Amino acid sequence: MKKMATTVLAAALALGAQAAMADAEKSIEYRQSVFKVVKWHMDPLGGMARGMVEYDADKALHHARQLSALSHMPLEGFGPGTEGGDSKAEIWAKWDMFAGGMEKFQADSAALVAAAEVGTLEALRPAVGQLGQTCKGCHDSFRVPR
Repeated sequence: MKKMATTVLAAALALGAQAAMADAEKSIEYRQSVFKVVKWHMDPLGGMARGMVEYDADKALHHARQLSALSHMPLEGFGPGTEGGDSKAEIWAKWDMFAGGMEKFQADSAALVAAAEVGTLEALRPAVGQLGQTCKGCHDSFRVPR
């Protein structure tokens, strides 16, 4: 009877570990997907800001609004036990600093919307640059170099 209880307990622990690993993998996949969509919207804005893509006020506003919405999404994919992917361990060791960077991403994205609402490239350009610097700062500190 004792051997059977031990076997059942071991099986339950193994299933629990598998579930935790699956949850961690889903979290990693989730946050990587969000960041891919962020890049999808940031690239045209960066192109406009650098003069490599023709400025289009309507498209700029669309991309800015999408980025602002997306800026609230990634943090939930960084829960305890979700280490891995392109994320450095420093995220969890310096959580307050990382979370502060995500808050800055949200604030800079909101500022980007306000700049895009002006409807000029001159207003958009510095806001795109600021958001780009915020993203770079986080990548430099918390993302494994590619």
